[in-house]
Amino acid sequence: MIKQRRHSTEAGDIRWAFGCGFPVIIALAFATVGTFCEIHLVARTHVYCAGDLSAGENFAGSIWVVSRLVLFPVVSVVSALISLAFQLLARLPRLAGRMWLELLLLALTIAVSVAGPVALTLYDLAIQGTPGNCVLPWWPSWLPS
Repeated sequence: MIKQRRHSTEAGDIRWAFGCGFPVIIALAFATVGTFCEIHLVARTHVYCAGDLSAGENFAGSIWVVSRLVLFPVVSVVSALISLAFQLLARLPRLAGRMWLELLLLALTIAVSVAGPVALTLYDLAIQGTPGNCVLPWWPSWLPS
């Protein structure tokens, strides 16, 4: 009977490691690929709305890009760290071992890990990418432009 208990504890530890490792993977993916995707999206929308950019606008865009190379990974890591609080809830004695709760908390962990970088991208698209009153053809009407 002790061996079965040890086996279930090891399975819980594996789920715990997966739950904590998944936000790390999301943060690394957004910190690398997400940063460049956001810069590309904002640059394309800026060119769509403003047409050909002058030298001053290109320089200002370069300063903005450098700021995003620093800020976007920070937002990704902070979102992942905040999302780990849901994995700590799964380790509480009354909640531990309930598979449906662990799946729900994993879904919340993923959602919070993704929320920060996605919110920053939408903010940058609305503020930096669309100067003036330009509205992109694919921009949802319920989001500010």
